[in-house]
Amino acid sequence: MSNIQLEEKIARVSDILEQISKLNEMIDFHKNQSGEKSMLKQYEEMKEEFVVELEELLSNFKIKAKISGKAA
Repeated sequence: MSNIQLEEKIARVSDILEQISKLNEMIDFHKNQSGEKSMLKQYEEMKEEFVVELEELLSNFKIKAKISGKAA
C-alpha cells in the first residue's frame, strides 16, 4: 500500500467515525424526542452502512474487527 493510499484510507476511517458520531446524535434525538420512526430507521441504516465500510477498511490494515453498534 503506497503512502497516498494509506493516507486516504486513514482519512476515510476518520471521516466515517465523524459521520457515525453525527448519526448517533440524530438517532438519539429521534429515539428520545421526535418519535419519528421512519427517520430513526433511516439513520440507523446509514450508520450500519458506515460500520460495514469501517470493518472493510480496517481489514486493509490486517485488523479483523467485529464492531458492535450496528442497528438491530
